[in-house]
Amino acid sequence: MKMKLLRISVFVAGIAFVLTGCLSDDTIVSSGGSSTGGAYEPSKPGNDEVSAEAFSALNLDYPGMETVKRDVEAGEPGSASVALRDYYRYNSGVNNPLLNLLSISSISDTELATANEALFENGYRFKVSTFVDSDGRPYSYLNAAGDGIDWTLHADGDQELRGQLHRHQWFVPQAKAYYVTKDEKYINSWMSVYDDWWANHPAPESYPENNPPKDKYISWVPLSVAARVQDMCSLMDYYRWADAFKPAALTRFVERLAFQVEFIKNNYWSDSNHRISQAQAVTLAGLLFPEMKQASEWVTNGSTILNEEIVKQYFADGWLKDNDLHYHIGSIESFRSAMVVAEANGQTDRFPADYIAAMRKMVEVEKYLIYPNYAVYNEGNVTDADYYNYSTPNFGDTRPSSWTRNILLRHMRNYRDLFPDDQEFKWLASQGAEGKMPPTGIKCFEDGGHYTIRNGWTEDATMMVLVNAAQTPEEAWHRQWDNNNFELYINGRQFFPDSGVFSYGGTSSQNASRNTYARTDYHSTMTLGNANVTSCRGVCRLAEERGDYDLLVLENPSYAGLTHRRSVWFVDHKFFVILDEGYGTAEGKVNLNFHLLPGMTSSEVVVDAAENGAHTAFADGNNLLVRTFANKAVTTTARTGYVSLVLDVTTERPSYQVDLEKAAGDKAARFITVLYPTSDASAETVSAEFIDEEFSETAARISVTAGGQTYRLSYTLEPKN
Repeated sequence: MKMKLLRISVFVAGIAFVLTGCLSDDTIVSSGGSSTGGAYEPSKPGNDEVSAEAFSALNLDYPGMETVKRDVEAGEPGSASVALRDYYRYNSGVNNPLLNLLSISSISDTELATANEALFENGYRFKVSTFVDSDGRPYSYLNAAGDGIDWTLHADGDQELRGQLHRHQWFVPQAKAYYVTKDEKYINSWMSVYDDWWANHPAPESYPENNPPKDKYISWVPLSVAARVQDMCSLMDYYRWADAFKPAALTRFVERLAFQVEFIKNNYWSDSNHRISQAQAVTLAGLLFPEMKQASEWVTNGSTILNEEIVKQYFADGWLKDNDLHYHIGSIESFRSAMVVAEANGQTDRFPADYIAAMRKMVEVEKYLIYPNYAVYNEGNVTDADYYNYSTPNFGDTRPSSWTRNILLRHMRNYRDLFPDDQEFKWLASQGAEGKMPPTGIKCFEDGGHYTIRNGWTEDATMMVLVNAAQTPEEAWHRQWDNNNFELYINGRQFFPDSGVFSYGGTSSQNASRNTYARTDYHSTMTLGNANVTSCRGVCRLAEERGDYDLLVLENPSYAGLTHRRSVWFVDHKFFVILDEGYGTAEGKVNLNFHLLPGMTSSEVVVDAAENGAHTAFADGNNLLVRTFANKAVTTTARTGYVSLVLDVTTERPSYQVDLEKAAGDKAARFITVLYPTSDASAETVSAEFIDEEFSETAARISVTAGGQTYRLSYTLEPKN
């Protein structure tokens, strides 16, 4: 038997909502084998079973397509479909370095559950992002008669649920389940569901960004089309050897792929991460299906846009202008995957050196924004305190539960391979076994408005993340009214997780929920009369690293007549002191808001209203004492807060507010907050006072006593221009 060496590979989508990626290798396949063993000769479909239009999408002069061309020209589409099946089995020699099928010998319980839930016998429970019913299962799309699919079902009204349904996120798990088990129920389900979806969702003539068609065409939002195309690049490789993947079904697959790529190409959005994902899909389709008639045009079109957007959509410090970490990380994978597939197929010139240099800045953002437990399993559930020990901040639409240990570690390995000279990524990718640990101290992304202070990169380290960006939610949709907000990680625990997003909106109540979670007082920052800030134009006034402390001074003109300056000292690189100063001519109640992590019992996280603070009492001894002191009398009120790590899922948590009445003649409302890590908060006492006589626009001096030691802390700023 003649053997042919091919590289069999699979692309797994790398956009914000489907983030994976693996290694590549070579494998040997037989030119006469089948997925079930032995020679396989498919029955030739009748000419009326095959769409002759499918062959118009192909370049029939492409090497290996000779028999297909002969049969097409002879008016025998049935025979041509068999020849096309043989082409994809034996002659498609594309290289995809993103995944090697030989590495897939098993399937996870989660993936198998997704594949099984989507079957007819289980009620067509299609995986749609993280949306689940009250039993924790994907929503069922079984029709009322119990014999088919009702694509119009919309279980909870959330627009993200309705939109992401059409990204078919259960298709790849079903393909993997078939590949591992060889059970044809998975491929048969895929083909029948896809045929049904296609029949019920005709495409509009166009989908212009600023004037989209009626709501019934939500299935053709170009971003969802891009997700489908990216998955099609992997589905072909999973199924190409499947006996059940009949020639007629294969021609439908090819025709639909070409149609959708052209649809994306004709309906690009003008900017945002949508355009990046669209260009990624078009590029990959051209690279991985070179026999398509428009393949070369697709690669040119998509790669040109990616080269443009990698400059246009990013600040100079590497942050995506959408200003949301979820889409920032997803977009990195879009750029990276297109580049490495191009290189593997001899088209390195598609992405020049400055493209790679831009990517280096982008990956630095992800590197510094992840918490030190990025390499630790954090798969707790909502009844487990570890559920909140996620590995990225919860700001904006990030949804950190999406960023699992495996995904983040894979990214570090990808970046190590992308930048082999970078010793820090070697350290991160190897979990400290090789390379060089990144530096501690302060890291500023001033354009993107994110800042970190840390004393280490291992799980037991301490790290604070602050956001003080220069865009409002009206300017960058994924943003919130959260300037000068912070999260605090200590030894594997997030003590002040941000509230998150909860909903992408859709119904009037869900739009209200989205607006609620975006409110300023839902964040650990300053408000005036509990109102949203009216300006997000955050700046960094000072970043200073010293032997005895690190200091960061951030400022935001939050309201007319009230600027919020937040100064953070990381004292002895062990505990934090925050000086909040709301200065200006405004009068009224100035609020300092704090939102703690949920406790599994009421005694684990406690608001100490009488002492203007809070404390934790976890049995593992990883605890925190918090106390606030002010330049005038204050009142502290316990509140019920909420934290959401997954869309449509929220948990109550203790929150509180420290209020100070500012008169018009007061220069500033000033608060000193001490955040002191301790094994036993009941055994600690902290205090603080102002040394300076009154607020100054260029300096401050305070005294803090903690751990039996007194610290004199100060800053001096350059005058504003």
